[in-house]
Amino acid sequence: MSLDQLLTGMDEAGIAISIVCFPDHYLAVHNTEGNNLLISAVRAHPRRLVGMAAVNPWYGESAVAELRRALGEGLTGLFLHSVYQGFILSDPVVNPLIQVAEDFHVPVYIHTGTAGLAEPFHAVELARRFPKVNFIMGHAGSSDFGEDAVRSLDFAQNLWLETSRNGPANFCLFAARKCFSRVVFGSSAPEYIPSVELENLYDVITDPHDREAVLFRNIQAVYRGKLNP
Repeated sequence: MSLDQLLTGMDEAGIAISIVCFPDHYLAVHNTEGNNLLISAVRAHPRRLVGMAAVNPWYGESAVAELRRALGEGLTGLFLHSVYQGFILSDPVVNPLIQVAEDFHVPVYIHTGTAGLAEPFHAVELARRFPKVNFIMGHAGSSDFGEDAVRSLDFAQNLWLETSRNGPANFCLFAARKCFSRVVFGSSAPEYIPSVELENLYDVITDPHDREAVLFRNIQAVYRGKLNP
């Protein structure tokens, strides 16, 4: 997805701000190159884009140094994907990177939903290990761990569920558990179309207060009120 495609999709869906990260080889291997591209994009559109740095924890001290550099250059979060990067989400190999996130007071997005590598209760273990860090549970454990994802909120107050790759069935689960105060909207573009993801959400979330929470208030809480309106 090009930058122009991203911004056009945002305008079509009525999205003011997107939190973005480069995927695939930038996520797994070429971290510095991806982070530099993201830094440039965020600087070009500071009121539309919020960037999350990607570093592979297996790079050790060089990963820590790259994360510190990227956050110092204006990125405001850490993106971890244990499947692409090859670790179990709760593995202590990520501890040095989470500590940097804590030092910079930025949130961490963690992919969840892959058996054995990225299950919701792995996320709980990580969140309880770092109670001062806010964690976004990517995809809310979809598709097989939706129930676990909702249950995980009981064990860590610094966890939020993210909606991408979910659908009306899981949104009804969130509603039944009355946890919309711990849910943030995500589209997982370009794999999914933001406007369609919003329509799916609106089919279930009809209360304006809940919609406002999922679409803006909660992510402001995750970012400790530092997102530009």
